[in-house]
Amino acid sequence: MQAFNSFTDLVNGISASRQESSTLPYDIRAEIDWVDFSCTANPLGTPKRVKEAISHAIAEGDLSFLPNRDGSHLSRTLARYYEMPAECFLAGTSSSSMIATIAQAYRPCNVGVPTPAPADYFLSVANVGHNPLKLQNPFSLSAIDPQLAFSKGLTFDAAVLANPSYPCARLLSESTLKRYLEVCNWVIIDESKVNLTLGGESFVDLTQSYENLLVIRSISEDLGMPGIPIGYIVGHSSTIKHIRKFADGSSIGMFHEIVAKELPFVEDYNEETNKLLDTEIPWMQCMLSLTPGIKVFPSEANFVMCSLEERTSRAFGIADAADLIVRLQKVGFTVRDLAGVPGIEGNKYFLVAIRTHEDNEKLISALREIIISDN
Repeated sequence: MQAFNSFTDLVNGISASRQESSTLPYDIRAEIDWVDFSCTANPLGTPKRVKEAISHAIAEGDLSFLPNRDGSHLSRTLARYYEMPAECFLAGTSSSSMIATIAQAYRPCNVGVPTPAPADYFLSVANVGHNPLKLQNPFSLSAIDPQLAFSKGLTFDAAVLANPSYPCARLLSESTLKRYLEVCNWVIIDESKVNLTLGGESFVDLTQSYENLLVIRSISEDLGMPGIPIGYIVGHSSTIKHIRKFADGSSIGMFHEIVAKELPFVEDYNEETNKLLDTEIPWMQCMLSLTPGIKVFPSEANFVMCSLEERTSRAFGIADAADLIVRLQKVGFTVRDLAGVPGIEGNKYFLVAIRTHEDNEKLISALREIIISDN
């Protein structure tokens, strides 16, 4: 029988929490009319012209053609946008898949992951032979300084960071990133949500100065279409060339090419997104903080981490986050339970995504009705 160790326990625990938080199957979800505050994709939904392009491609039979596994059309489109060589881009799908694609190109090592962080970060690097390490900041929810982690006896040669972090919604500082780049052989930054923040700046440009830096981005998050995972990796051309040797491109589909054609024409949509989030992120934080029994953690992204205060169970009869979520689901809403997320201790934490103002108002009203009126 295989012996248990801390690494096995870590991965098994993460895998279990990941399964528990899975999205409902389509046949069940289609019968439930919830307003979904657990999804962190663009609250405006998919742009009309992108939906029309996908619909037209299906009608014209474009999906009967084999896709270009290099994702070359997407790379050329991105090259024009970023004013960088097309060789600096590699098409991908989900964040976890792209993390694994990068990590498999390097020799197994200890990989530091500042927590709290998605379980998928740990599984992605573990599944290709690396040893993920939790890096917990004892002073704040921001990513721990690597030197502080080293002083605590943790050793790692690579790191997976996020900008913004999930579920804490904190932006990564350039100074912290550069300290990781100085001590790590390779560093991945998940920027899948950076376009949905309050003034968040991307670190894509730094990839041309640091060959050990890889940035992953998500078109699916940006365009409100998480059901079709489309993303890309940005790095120095020599680094991307190395990673490409280990990537078979089998996850690249025709949707990459269809959506790539529409990317130059969504500027108005992006401006509308920024306008919405600039208003709704502060509004949602304020309204949640004014709701009795709920503690709000400062957010710089389109989602807010919350916890139930100690008095909530006693004063309002709500046992934990799962209890609150069940009550919300009964009145047509759902939020994300954070129990089991690496770095989150206890069962009182949950996450609320930002939606339109009308939806946000409805959720706040429902929360207050549950907490106040039922007691």
